[in-house]
Amino acid sequence: MPLTNFDAVLFDKDGTIFDSEQVCCDAWLATAKRFNVDFTVDMFKKFVGVPTEQCNQIAHQEFGLSFPMDDFIRETRSFISAKKRLGLPIKQGFTGFFDYLVANKVPLGVVTSSGYDSAIESFQQTELLQALDTLVTFDDITHPKPAPDCYLLACQQLAVSPQRVLVFEDSNAGIEASLAAGCHTVAIPDLVELQPRLLADCLATISSFDEAYGILE
Repeated sequence: MPLTNFDAVLFDKDGTIFDSEQVCCDAWLATAKRFNVDFTVDMFKKFVGVPTEQCNQIAHQEFGLSFPMDDFIRETRSFISAKKRLGLPIKQGFTGFFDYLVANKVPLGVVTSSGYDSAIESFQQTELLQALDTLVTFDDITHPKPAPDCYLLACQQLAVSPQRVLVFEDSNAGIEASLAAGCHTVAIPDLVELQPRLLADCLATISSFDEAYGILE
């Protein structure tokens, strides 16, 4: 579909723009080891695309209600914040594709399950934030992904129809939210295997943003 078919492009943040799901996974694994609790990569994969607060609640139940979850959360946040201060790795091809959209004056936004402060922290070593026309975070909505509210809000803020918006997402929850909002959705898998039923409804599935230009032909 030509770029002229779209009035805006929206991106998920973690796992889509930034290679941060691995950073978060490393944080959880390292902190779990320090607290002497069992935590695996497969357990972390359940958290991808899920709001942080909900992840913490799930983990607290698995670790036991007597577990010092507040201390654990502080440790993981400290680990992640330290990585963010150094600059999160950006996914292959994203910067070039983002610059291409900016050059073509396409309204751009980020829709994330992260809270506002965490989202801003992610962008601190980049100049991407200044180019965004909207940023929707967990703090802006009542019902997070996979509910469509976050994408509907972004479309409302940009004054565009969801049917003329292109979305890039890496998680099942994010793809479900985007599709439910009525947006054209591109899957760009990261850590988690995506559900075939969701992929079937996506406009395309790509392995990196180097392939994104082909969608717009």
